[in-house]
Amino acid sequence: MPNKKITEAIIDKINIGYDDYDLEKFLEQQEVNSSDFETLIEGAKNKILEHNLKTYPKQNKSTFIFCLSLFAALFLFFVIILPLSNISNGIIPISILGAISISLSGSYALLYYKSWNKDFIEKIGKPKFDLQNYILLFSLPTVLIYFMISKSFISGSGYHLYKLNSTIRLINSLFS
Repeated sequence: MPNKKITEAIIDKINIGYDDYDLEKFLEQQEVNSSDFETLIEGAKNKILEHNLKTYPKQNKSTFIFCLSLFAALFLFFVIILPLSNISNGIIPISILGAISISLSGSYALLYYKSWNKDFIEKIGKPKFDLQNYILLFSLPTVLIYFMISKSFISGSGYHLYKLNSTIRLINSLFS
């Protein structure tokens, strides 16, 4: 096999998840000289790094901008716009949905923040979302956002009318 085809095969194997030991076994099966193992593997890793340095900055920056925009839009929608629409039914499910979606988009925005730098791409590559870390780090902010959204619904115009009606009844009962 020519070196170019072997390098492409090594790149495919690295992308699948092979480690150096598996790559060396693959190269032994292809009957490659054992002295060339290191150079072929390093060459393949350098090609992958070059490709990542070309593509990841644009992808990561656009993902960050999208997640940040989504965070701002969801926050405005669930905290300001939706409570002004005087919805009285389903406040709890809407608040839960809003809190989870706002915290999820915010966590993705934080995950992709400055991930387009060359140092970040060389060390990590593409950020990976971990559900355990999300639950650990964003459980408290999600609960706080839930209460913010619920408070926005409760303190809407319908609530003020209800309070005014209760106050009028209280004053009438005092003077009757």
